Amino acid sequence: MTWLIFILGAVCAGFIQGLTGFAFALIAMSFWVWILPPQIAAPLVVSASVYSHFISLSYEKNSINLDRKLIWPYLIAGLIGVPLGTYLLDIINQNTFKLVLGAFLVIWCPILFFNPTIGWITKSGKWADSIIGYIGGILGGLGGFCGALPSAWLMLKKTPKEQQRYILRHFNFAIQIVTLASYLWQGIIQKQHLPYLAVLLIIMAFPVILGARLFYKVSERQFKHIVLGLLFSSGCFLLSMSLLHS
Repeated sequence: MTWLIFILGAVCAGFIQGLTGFAFALIAMSFWVWILPPQIAAPLVVSASVYSHFISLSYEKNSINLDRKLIWPYLIAGLIGVPLGTYLLDIINQNTFKLVLGAFLVIWCPILFFNPTIGWITKSGKWADSIIGYIGGILGGLGGFCGALPSAWLMLKKTPKEQQRYILRHFNFAIQIVTLASYLWQGIIQKQHLPYLAVLLIIMAFPVILGARLFYKVSERQFKHIVLGLLFSSGCFLLSMSLLHS
């Protein structure tokens, strides 16, 4: 049963990661938290997410002609924020952090569903994007939730879905690469992780590729609803985890 839940979580998370460019940690942890201790689950989440990014990036179409400069304000500021998030990890009460972030997502996602137009956000420039990226980097260092705030921000900016996924995918990929390098440097990934990593290498390729291909068949509205559903589910998951451990 343990392996069945582990594989099911990896398959679902890989598909969603391929489709949206983020949310692997949310989906996977909602399964794995019941069968694996955090010391094993957290490095597996980061490792599998990086692996899924490598796969899905190879299936990203180059004909979209996106402006590659879109990602830099988020990426540079986000990487600067990761060390602060890692430092705060031992200081901030994790249950309080999950409770606040979860409540924000649960309240904010229904508002985003009605597609409000906020003038100063739609007209905001690179400095505002950098602030969002910086906070996203801190959240990534704190608990791997680097995609939550940037995805909500991009939706409020009325960013097209191709640009949303491009920014989220490359932003999350960079943040998780840094986190994975930190895990390897600190010796957090150990022998007990190897059987799980071997299974992930085998089972994750197909669902990630399927999600990446399906992306080009969903409409703007469908993509928005998928992202909002994931963010709302993330909020509910964080709230439930903080209440369970309070």
